[in-house]
Amino acid sequence: MGLPIDELEVPLDLTDLSYNCQQALLLFNILPDKVEGMNGIWLGKEYAGLMDIMDIYDILDRAEVMDFLVVCVNEASKHYEKQRKLEQKKIESQSKMRK
Repeated sequence: MGLPIDELEVPLDLTDLSYNCQQALLLFNILPDKVEGMNGIWLGKEYAGLMDIMDIYDILDRAEVMDFLVVCVNEASKHYEKQRKLEQKKIESQSKMRK
C-alpha cells in the first residue's frame, strides 16, 4: 500500500522466539486446561504428567522452560479473566434492558 512499516506492529513469528520459549509454548498447548465445572472458569493448566512430557520432548533446560510456561499461563489467565468480565458486563446490561 506504500505505507512505511512500523516494526513494533509486526507480529512475532514463532521462530523469532528462543528455543526454550518455543518449548514452553509446546508444553502450554499440550497440557490440558483445568476448568471449574459449574461456571466454566479457566483455572490454569493441569501439570500432572509434565515431567513425562518433558522427557518425551527431551527438554533440557527445564527450569527456564518452566519459567516461560508460567508466563504463558499467567498471560492466558489474564486473557480469560478479561473475557469473563466482558461476558459478565454483557449479561448485566442485557438484564437491565429487560427491566
